[in-house]
Amino acid sequence: MYAEVIVDISHEAIDKSFSYRIPKDMELHVGDPVLVPFGREKKRAYVIKMSDTSEYPEDKIRDIISPLKKEFSLENTLLDLAIWMSREYGCTLNQCLKTVLPVKKKIKKRGKTGELLLKRETAPVELNQEQKGVLQGIRNSFSKGGTSALLFGVTGSGKTEVYLQLMEDYIREGKEVIFLIPEISLSFQTRSRIEQRFPGMLSVLHSKMSQGERAESMEKCRLGEVKILMGPRSALFAPFSNLGLIIMDEEQDRSYKSETTPRYETREVARKRAEFSKAKVLYGTATPSVQIFSEVEKGALPCFRMENRAKSGSMLPKIHIVDLKKELEEGNRSIFSRALEKAVRERLEKGEQTMLFMNRRGYAPFVSCRKCGEALRCPHCDVSLNLHKNGILQCHYCGYQSILPKNCPHCGSKYLAAFGVGTEKLESICHAVFPKAKILRMDRDTTRKKGKYEEILQEFSEEKADILLGTQMIVKGHDFPNLTLVGILAADQIFLQSDFQAGEWAYQLLTQVSGRAGRGEKEGEVIIQSYQPDNATLKLAVRQDYIKFYEEEKRFRKRLSYPPFSKMLAIQCIYTEEAYLDLILEKLLPRFQGKTEEAGGEIYGPFPATVYKLKDNFRKIIYIKHDSHDIILQLRDSFIQDLKKVDKRNLILLQFDLL
Repeated sequence: MYAEVIVDISHEAIDKSFSYRIPKDMELHVGDPVLVPFGREKKRAYVIKMSDTSEYPEDKIRDIISPLKKEFSLENTLLDLAIWMSREYGCTLNQCLKTVLPVKKKIKKRGKTGELLLKRETAPVELNQEQKGVLQGIRNSFSKGGTSALLFGVTGSGKTEVYLQLMEDYIREGKEVIFLIPEISLSFQTRSRIEQRFPGMLSVLHSKMSQGERAESMEKCRLGEVKILMGPRSALFAPFSNLGLIIMDEEQDRSYKSETTPRYETREVARKRAEFSKAKVLYGTATPSVQIFSEVEKGALPCFRMENRAKSGSMLPKIHIVDLKKELEEGNRSIFSRALEKAVRERLEKGEQTMLFMNRRGYAPFVSCRKCGEALRCPHCDVSLNLHKNGILQCHYCGYQSILPKNCPHCGSKYLAAFGVGTEKLESICHAVFPKAKILRMDRDTTRKKGKYEEILQEFSEEKADILLGTQMIVKGHDFPNLTLVGILAADQIFLQSDFQAGEWAYQLLTQVSGRAGRGEKEGEVIIQSYQPDNATLKLAVRQDYIKFYEEEKRFRKRLSYPPFSKMLAIQCIYTEEAYLDLILEKLLPRFQGKTEEAGGEIYGPFPATVYKLKDNFRKIIYIKHDSHDIILQLRDSFIQDLKKVDKRNLILLQFDLL
């Protein structure tokens, strides 16, 4: 017997399979990790094919040394998924195998578990008529052969209860469910609800867990000890053998897009995983991505809408915009507008809770010299350093830290000053303005320790705090009945981004933040502070008119041929020496531009990345547009081959981003 293997080396030059002989008495399966001789070394490899014959001479084929028995094996479905991802996202098969493989860690043997029984600690919630309608609609769609659907419901409409009843359908059939969430913080309340309904059937996966805990979660899935795996995008690769349903909650969330190679889009990989597993996919959101709603508009994706909040008497909150220019003109230099400060005080008096959202952590976004005007910047990245309250300057991209100097390193002046506000400084201001309030802060800095997410959310849920302030992690999916006021302190930061998707992201985030208020019986209020109160996206978010927003966004994108109304590929070229990067691109682009235009495409760039220098690497981006997805992939492959001809030492790193 012979085995085709992929060797554990992430290099394009050897991104191919190698043939090895399987020794007698060695038992192997496709997907198993093995140890093989490779040159003068021993390397880990993964079996991707087995056969009785080989096209190579017998004396040229070497034996597999041994199977790696303490490793996880790769299921056939996941192997097929890794192969598809390698082709789709332009990276090596080995990089994709490492993505879909469960974490490798020796775990303790556990005793045999008993048969899983569908017992409940809590009965299903009685659905309202709107929920019953969409649940039956989704069931009918799937039973008639539909493979995916969108559940589009306003914030607080009860999407989670629909998810739970669908889960029950598939678990009763002996199938398994993957439940995807975008933020670790969302697992707190959702996990509790799933565990109460399906005790002993849930396993959780997220980045705050230790390697051993992650390995145990995956092993439980492989052995069939659990029926549901909940987690962020990595949970999509659970080694379930009888997967029936994938639920992708908050499908529009940007954290579903991988920022490391392979730079995959979870929405598309979920669809492909479901195809290979003969499973169904349900996308859920209050603010659909433009991509997913364009599929609805074309009739390619069934959409089931819920336009009312689930709790009787609960209404969408009233939303007000405060013009910060007027506040300044009238002498108010505080971070709080008069309306927001008054509203917070009223909630404190009534014993109700407030959430304050600011999408920037730290004490001050940058420190600048008031004499020469230079900001203190990271030596490894093209960004300013953030000041934290302990006097430490930190780069939020690479983690570099230094102590705040007494004098300007550029001119020697002692007039250094911190500018702007982050969540850490906002917390200090809140303590000064509302001295009797119990205040919690939730951002990456306060949740570094294991269990801090749960601790903060539990405290706020039990009404032991009056004000919860933080970044994006506080705004999605949480349900606090006594939370009646949401303040958005710097809305302009949200919609003034240099990206064609900025309007979409802003609308989604503003709607999600606003949706936290008034989810119980008490009326909710949202106050948005902005220097641009007439911004079109802001006004549509206030009206919560998604269809009007979508029509406006579609018109803008069609006019400029932006996705999803054309295909676009971003090619990021990365190297440590700026001059060499420029030289290679000058040689390469004239030839490649001709190929692109001949194929009917458009090419733009190279442009410096938004953060041009990151971790001592310079980054330039080239954009390609074309109507055909297949031609975009062909042009990507052509770019790789053309680059090899001019960058003969393979020094430049490439990253591809399908937009």
